[in-house]
Amino acid sequence: MVVRGWQLANACFFAGNVWAVRSIARLDGRNSSALPTNFLTPAPYAFAIWGVIYMMEYLFVCWQLLQGCSLRGQPCAPQRTERLQRLKRISPAWCGANACQIAWCFAFRPSLDTPQLLWISAVCLTGIAASLGLAHGKICEESSLSFEELIFMYVPLTLHFGWTTAAALVNWNGYVSRCSLDLEWSAWVKVNALWLSLLLAGSLGTLLSLRRKSGLYALTVAWAVLAVASHSSTSEELREEFPGGEDALKQMAQLENFLGLSLILVALSVFWRHRKR
Repeated sequence: MVVRGWQLANACFFAGNVWAVRSIARLDGRNSSALPTNFLTPAPYAFAIWGVIYMMEYLFVCWQLLQGCSLRGQPCAPQRTERLQRLKRISPAWCGANACQIAWCFAFRPSLDTPQLLWISAVCLTGIAASLGLAHGKICEESSLSFEELIFMYVPLTLHFGWTTAAALVNWNGYVSRCSLDLEWSAWVKVNALWLSLLLAGSLGTLLSLRRKSGLYALTVAWAVLAVASHSSTSEELREEFPGGEDALKQMAQLENFLGLSLILVALSVFWRHRKR
C-alpha cells in the first residue's frame, strides 16, 4: 500500500497528541479543591467520553493509513479515490486540531494558572474546536458517506468536535474564575460568563446540527450541558458561592437541564428528517 505524506502527518500529529496528554502534568490533574470554583463544570462522569473519543480516533488514524493504492501501480477504484480525496481535504484541519491539543497541554499547567496567562490555554482549546469544526464541516458537505466512513471518520470527529465545543467554554469560564479570585472580581461576572456560555452552547449545538444535518453533534453538546446541570444540582461548593443562594442555583440547574433536553430534541429532529429522506 502507498502511504502518502498527509496520511503520515495525520498519524504523527495524533501520536504527539497522545504523548502530550499522557506525559505533561496539567491543571486538571491537580486536586480540584486547589482550583477556583468554576460555575460551568460538568459532573465527573461526563469525562468518560474521552475514552470513547481517543479509542475511535485511534481506529480512524489506522483506517486512514490503509486507504492507499497498490505499489504495483494499479489504479485505485473510484470509491477509494473519492475516499482519499475526502481524507486529504480534512487532513490540515485534523493536524491543526492535534497541534492545538499539544499546545493546550503545555499551556494548561500549574505554572501558567494566573490571570495573565491562563487565557492561553482557553485560546488553544478554542483552536481545537475550531479546527475540528472545519473538518466536520467538510465531512458534512459530502452527500453520500459509506457506512465505513460514517463509523471511522464522521463519528469520532463529530464526538471530538462536540465535546471540545463545550470544553472550550469550560476553559474560558475557568479563566474567568481565576481572574475573579485573584483580581477580586464580583461573582456576578462568573454568572454572566455562565449565561453567555450556555447561550453559545445552545446556539452552536442547534444551528450547526440543523445546518450540517448532524444530530450527533447536538447530542454530544447535550451530553456536556446535562453533565453541567448534574454538577450544579449536587455541588456543595457551588451552593456556597453562587449569587442568590441555593434557590438561584436550582433555577440555573433547571435551565441547564432544559437546554440539554432541547438539544436532544434537535438531534432527534435531524435524525427523523434524515430517515424520511
